[in-house]
This record gives sequence, C-alpha cells and structure tokens, in this order.
Amino acid sequence: MWRHRTGGRAAYSAWTMSVDVLPANVSSAVAATVDSYLQRVRSHAPGMVDGVYLTGSVALGDVHPGRSDVDVVTVLRARPDAEGLRALADLHEGLALPDRRDPAWDRTRARFDGWYLTWDDLAAAPAPGVTLGLRALDRRLFRGPGWVPPALLWHELAEHALHVAGPSLEGRVAVPGPEAVRASCRQTLDRQWVPWWQRTAKTASAAGLGALGPLAPATGVLGVARIRYTLETGRVTSKCGGGEWALDTMHPRWRRILTEALRVRHRPDRPSLYRSPWQRRRDALAFVDAVLTEAESTDD
Repeated sequence: MWRHRTGGRAAYSAWTMSVDVLPANVSSAVAATVDSYLQRVRSHAPGMVDGVYLTGSVALGDVHPGRSDVDVVTVLRARPDAEGLRALADLHEGLALPDRRDPAWDRTRARFDGWYLTWDDLAAAPAPGVTLGLRALDRRLFRGPGWVPPALLWHELAEHALHVAGPSLEGRVAVPGPEAVRASCRQTLDRQWVPWWQRTAKTASAAGLGALGPLAPATGVLGVARIRYTLETGRVTSKCGGGEWALDTMHPRWRRILTEALRVRHRPDRPSLYRSPWQRRRDALAFVDAVLTEAESTDD
C-alpha cells in the first residue's frame, strides 16, 4: 500500500548548485565529493538533471570520515537515451574519489553511491521494468531491472533528504505505507545481509578473514540493527541510530557486541572491548543471524 502526497509539479527551468546545504559536522571529504559531482553534472550532463538530493548517513546526521559514503539521488528530466547514458557514464569515470592506498584518503574524498530516477519514478512505487534502474557506485554506472532502488529510498527522500539543487520534493514522492516498508526491509535482509553472513561465516574466505578486523563486524551489526529498527518502528534511522536503539531494546546478551560496534564508528581510537578478534567475529555473526532469523520467523 502506498499513499501519495498531493501537490502539483511547479515549473523549474533553472537551478543552482551548492554544497552549503551540508550540515556543519560533515567532513571536508564529503563536501569535496559532493562538489566534484555537482561540477561534473554541470559540465557533462547539461540540461539532463532537474534536482540533486542527499540521503543516507549525511542526511541522517551520522557521518564518520573514512567510513561513510555519500548517498545521492539525482532526478533526471527524462529517461536517458543512449547518448545520455554515455554522458552520465563519462561523468562518473572522471569523478574525484579517494585513493584508499593513501593514508590520508579519508580527509580527501568520500565514496560515492548514487541513484538516478525521474519524477514519474518518484510518484509511484518502485517496480523492475518500470522504474528507471540506474545506479552509480564510485566511478562505475550500472543499469538494468536489477538496479531498481528499494522502497525505503522513497521513505528517506520524503522524510530525511537534504535538498542540494532543484525543486522541493514536497508533493513529488509516493510515500511507502507500513507494509511496503516492511517488505523492503525483508528484501534488504535477504539480498544484502544473508549473503554477507554467508561470506563472513566462511573462516578461510577473504570476507571471513577480513571480519577479524573491526570494520566488518561493526558494519554487519549496525547494518542489520537499523533494519530491525525500521521493522519495529516503521521509521528510518542511521547505522548508529539503529545500534543505540538495539542497546536499549534488545536482549542484554547483545550489549557487548553492540557497544563494540558503536565504539568502532564513534571512537575507533579507544581500546576494543574484545581481547580476541575471533570472539568479536563470532558475536557479530551471532547477532546478524539472530536478526535474520527473527525477521524470517515473523514473515511466516
């Protein structure tokens, strides 16, 4: 079920681009990435773009330099033809992004994650084959029915998006109802976090060995915690918001791994709560498995 906000589409023939919309606590790396993207939109896709809006950790006030991506939704005036797709691909190939081999990479550029949609897409529920499937990850552009955004993105745009350029989103976004939100959460768990658990549970795999470091366990724990929060409340929150909510509401046996995950995000300079990275990995896998299992049982 979807409910639509009412309001007509106002004519909007010109727009300016500025990163002044960014909150004061956003790192220079995020601002630099946004600025690089806006400049290349101007030079490589003139006349194609109607608006640019920030979602994700920036919009939710949970930016952590070196760990947070820049999530952008760009609204196109029309579905791009072959020439337009080439222009967008060229735009992203030259986008200034961090060199992770550089020790100072988190202070230069943040990773880029962008969706492209049209106004017609935003006015209806997402559907493969109908909604424009076009996504940018770093410098690569992906397209096809498998690249249609989840319904939760519509929720974020309606409730939390930061306006960078173009008209207001008021009256233009089909707001997902509770059932659509829950379905989108379960889809995200199935498509993103079940494979994550399966890869990470294989000790001898690259993912399994990588989970002996602090970032992978924190990503998994907080990633599913925020989905659990949305399943319970119907609202959208950040990774840290989900972790803090889980600390207050979930069983005390998860307190140690949740507190550790939040430490990694907020204060990575502080000592770990775990002497053994193997135990931290086991606890993270157990927490993710518990959230996945509960979501599956409530879906039956």
